[in-house]
Amino acid sequence: MLLVIESPNKIKKIKSYINAQILATVGHFKDLPTDAMGVDLDTYAPTFILDKGKADRIRQIKTAAKGQDVYIATDPDREGYAIGTHVFDEVRKIATSIHRLEIHEITQKGIDEAMKKSIPWENTNSGLYDAFLGRRVGDRVVGYILSPIASNALKGRFSVGRVQAPAVRLCVEREREIRTFNPEPFYVVSITLQKDEVAFGAKHRGGNLTDKAKAEAILLAVTAARTADILKVETKETRQNPKAPFTTVDMQAAASSQLKISPEIAMRLAQQLFEAGLISYHRTDSVRIADEFIADIRNHVGRSLGPSYLPKAPNSYKSKNSQAEAHEAIRPTHMHPTGDIHGVVSKEGLGVDHERLYTLIYRRTVASQMAAAVYDSTTVEIGCAGEPFRATGRVMKFDGFLKVYSEVREGDKDDEDDNQKLPPLVTGETVEKTGQKLDEKQTKPPGRYSEATLVKALEKHGIGRPSTYASIMGTIKARNYIVIKKGKIHATDVAERLFDFLAKDHPWIIDLELTKKMESYLDKVEGGDASWVTFVKGVHSKMKFTRPPQRAAAGPGGVYPPSPAQLKFGTDLAKKHDREIPKEALESSRAMSAFIDGLLGKSTPGDAGTVKVPAKKKTRGSSGK
Repeated sequence: MLLVIESPNKIKKIKSYINAQILATVGHFKDLPTDAMGVDLDTYAPTFILDKGKADRIRQIKTAAKGQDVYIATDPDREGYAIGTHVFDEVRKIATSIHRLEIHEITQKGIDEAMKKSIPWENTNSGLYDAFLGRRVGDRVVGYILSPIASNALKGRFSVGRVQAPAVRLCVEREREIRTFNPEPFYVVSITLQKDEVAFGAKHRGGNLTDKAKAEAILLAVTAARTADILKVETKETRQNPKAPFTTVDMQAAASSQLKISPEIAMRLAQQLFEAGLISYHRTDSVRIADEFIADIRNHVGRSLGPSYLPKAPNSYKSKNSQAEAHEAIRPTHMHPTGDIHGVVSKEGLGVDHERLYTLIYRRTVASQMAAAVYDSTTVEIGCAGEPFRATGRVMKFDGFLKVYSEVREGDKDDEDDNQKLPPLVTGETVEKTGQKLDEKQTKPPGRYSEATLVKALEKHGIGRPSTYASIMGTIKARNYIVIKKGKIHATDVAERLFDFLAKDHPWIIDLELTKKMESYLDKVEGGDASWVTFVKGVHSKMKFTRPPQRAAAGPGGVYPPSPAQLKFGTDLAKKHDREIPKEALESSRAMSAFIDGLLGKSTPGDAGTVKVPAKKKTRGSSGK
């Protein structure tokens, strides 16, 4: 029996649960070429290139697969299924049988369940691969056509992506909203009252007053008053419910806001926690937790905190994407006392940041199945010198899930008056007024995106998927479209130039609603209800079926020379960095790209060998999601 997985880091852990030979692909081992489009623009059939750096590894997998039952256990998402399809193509003629295995958690139970649910590869949902093709080929067509057009028009090296362009739009538009914002003054009149040696504040019911003279008149009137009348007291019980367990985007947002960890780093840490068998699969938009694990959580809460911290029935949450219910939310793989967290993580050889993220996931998961926090919320209507004021306060009666998990939201500091402690007050009584003030404030511009809030904005607009949010952030940072200053995103001049060009000449690529529809269409492709070729053709039609700029014919050995634009950009960059262009870079487009990327602090993968993929839809099977 041969088990094929993606990451070699999982091998040791999986081997402890199953007796099988296990080999890893180390991610994708076939991809589109780096020095050519690799797509037939008449049929949209892609030509995938075998990464020469992984050729020995693939030969090893093929040798081990001969006459064996092969279980392909690449990750349970589109990208993982695509890698699995490429493995299937390599071993289909030499293996005795080939099955699809989806491992959602690397535990004995997770492996056993995956084996029970494994199905012949031919019966899996090939729509997953079709959706991968639609995304990969569509993105390649966009990049190879629009990137050189933008670079030539803007006299520089610009990258245009189907998903990154709308993300750049959000950042640029927010940057300009902030830049053009004109602050306007407003005035807030408040008084300080006291009863039984408990001081509390009340604000004028007029709220934010724009008329300074009126605000000063109110202040003058209440200054002369020594008391205030309690006109109405209303107290009601309010409840704060726990949040759902983490989806990928929620985990990234919480890691960014609470742990100050970027989405890319959060995903890397989560990947390692998954590989260590500590959390379930971390690329998900589901908020569902398996019934058996909910029972484990409830048992843990009941034992450690008592029955009062449990709701009568398990809390249930609904995922935004109906297809997500096939998977689970991000959760620990087993319950244990909170005090054991350090030992659980360190036992796997993981570090402090892994522990911080695991703690966040653990607490959020446990809290999701706990009782609500309960408050007494009081609103008091007050009269002072004939002017209406209001005081609000909130007292916690029961901490509920907040015993385990809470988070500070941006803007919570502005709500401090709402949570003040009020003395017992009765309608009709008079209380002492001890002070008053007039605060002059200014309206504030829209807040800058943090990495957390930008990821949430992308999700809100339906842009990207769990597996792509971190890469979107990484790409727009690497392309110098945004910079992070004190945890906030600033759009660069480079981004603004690109945005203006796209808005004028190619507005469809930054159309948020269209991008959302594209993502929804790919979901239909995954479900077998639409064609990936139709998707790519639709994307290409937006560019009026334009073809990439003509390049010189290949020289000896199939080596393409640099294009004029690439040569000029490389020459200018070499002068800027006081570097000499290597001879091979003057003769090879790929070598020139490597030279340019080296100066820009990037690197490119190697490749060798080709595999042609036909532009046709596979037979859709019964499962695989």
